[in-house]
Amino acid sequence: MNLWTALVAIAGIIGIVQITRYRLESRRAETAEPDPHARETIERLEERVRTLERIVTDDKEALKRRFDDL
Repeated sequence: MNLWTALVAIAGIIGIVQITRYRLESRRAETAEPDPHARETIERLEERVRTLERIVTDDKEALKRRFDDL
């Protein structure tokens, strides 16, 4: 085995190790629990969207009353 063959083999092994490490980290990230702060923010945003959907789908009179109440 000459020097260049050894260098190519080492580079191949390093590449395989990096690919394997990346796959393992991505699988861990998929199963990881989301950040509690992010979950809370998502819940608040979902509530706001629900409120906006109700306002948009209401008839004009109810919409007018809600704006007056605000």
